[in-house]
Amino acid sequence: MLGAYDADVRGEQPLMPVLLWSQSDSGELTNPVQTTRRSRFGAEEHRPAATALDREIDDMLDKALDLVTSVHAESQAELAFIRRWALGRALATSHILESTHLEAAENKLLWEALGIKCRLGIRNSGQTEPNWKELIPLRETDPARIERDVFARGLWLQEQEIKDAQDTFGSSVSNVREIHNRSALRSLKLRNALRDWFNRTDEDSRSRLYAIKAFPQLAKALAKRWPGRGPGAAKQPVHYPQDELDAEVRRALGPVAEAILSG
Repeated sequence: MLGAYDADVRGEQPLMPVLLWSQSDSGELTNPVQTTRRSRFGAEEHRPAATALDREIDDMLDKALDLVTSVHAESQAELAFIRRWALGRALATSHILESTHLEAAENKLLWEALGIKCRLGIRNSGQTEPNWKELIPLRETDPARIERDVFARGLWLQEQEIKDAQDTFGSSVSNVREIHNRSALRSLKLRNALRDWFNRTDEDSRSRLYAIKAFPQLAKALAKRWPGRGPGAAKQPVHYPQDELDAEVRRALGPVAEAILSG
């Protein structure tokens, strides 16, 4: 069990201190402690807890690598999808997110720490693990800016098993984004209905519907059927029995798919 949660100054709730690693141009490593809450003696007093969490992060990232290698990828695009799912599954099965007291700002701080760990490939011991860099996209932006579409989205994606997630999104990270960006469409029930809808089509049709210019049209049709706000927003996919939801998805996507496939 993760022991990295400390009491705050009033002793009422735990907080999550993290090590935010950095590396100078000369290669010197530093790892100041950071928390989102005020502390009597400053964040440094929580170094033992932050160090314990940092070791848990090491284990979690190793697990993510193991998961990636356990799934065969046909292409680089599919590999990117598998990596996103694997990060989410490793996070979900670790103890890192077990605290029910975590605040939104603490999640963001954790994502920042994870992004830096991957980018630098640095273990708590100071040893390097270059393969961690492969778990996140190679970008020039600050690691603090990737939490929305890497770690949090990976947690959401892994709610399905990898084969189900692949059947839902065609192993496409951009297709994942089309659904996740529309909050009314995020429920697991809708993703399962979408998976089943794709699995009812032939292989050639599925391939065409998963395509980068086609899938957004399907997502827009679902968003029109279940808007996030305004008229029609009261009853969301999560409120339907699964068989009724399946039928609604077929009605919403049928005409759009026919137009795409006949075009």
